[in-house]
Amino acid sequence: MPVLVFLDQQNGHLKKSALEAAGYAGAVAASLNTHAEGVVTGAVQDDLTTFGKFGVRKVHTIDAGATMHDAAALCSILATAADNTGADVIIFSNNSTARAVAPRLSVRLKAGLVTGAVALPDVSNGFVVKKSVFSGKAFAHISILSPKKIICLNPNAVKIDAGAGTAEVAAMAVTLPSTHVTLDK
Repeated sequence: MPVLVFLDQQNGHLKKSALEAAGYAGAVAASLNTHAEGVVTGAVQDDLTTFGKFGVRKVHTIDAGATMHDAAALCSILATAADNTGADVIIFSNNSTARAVAPRLSVRLKAGLVTGAVALPDVSNGFVVKKSVFSGKAFAHISILSPKKIICLNPNAVKIDAGAGTAEVAAMAVTLPSTHVTLDK
């Protein structure tokens, strides 16, 4: 079961937080004796194979079209990606996208959710995530007991070490549910 990481992009370029999340996912995967896989939505101009340097074995590209910034659609996309890959751990950067999508995904997958993670999970006795609380003045250690887990990593929380390697890049087909909104006058 791989660790799945959502790779955030804007205007065709991956955000710095995507590299941090990828490195974190690679380290979490190593601690769980598995591998990491990434998901990116929309057209990306950057070289996705470089995520192999951060421990991501495969990057799934998903053509999300106009729904790329729709939280409900992203939730559906990531739920399908988690099912397709068999991922039990999903990593986000703790940003506005994660704040909109991660709670929805948590409910949909019946997954435990920790936002504001500042360290790698302790897997020696369960799955315990250290997070920032009280505006960064204190820390809490949260045990995630559910089989599926979602972690939102705070920016600049962990040191990212680039190694060697290249990631495989493959398209993943996802069928989005059609949604129709009708506004009454």
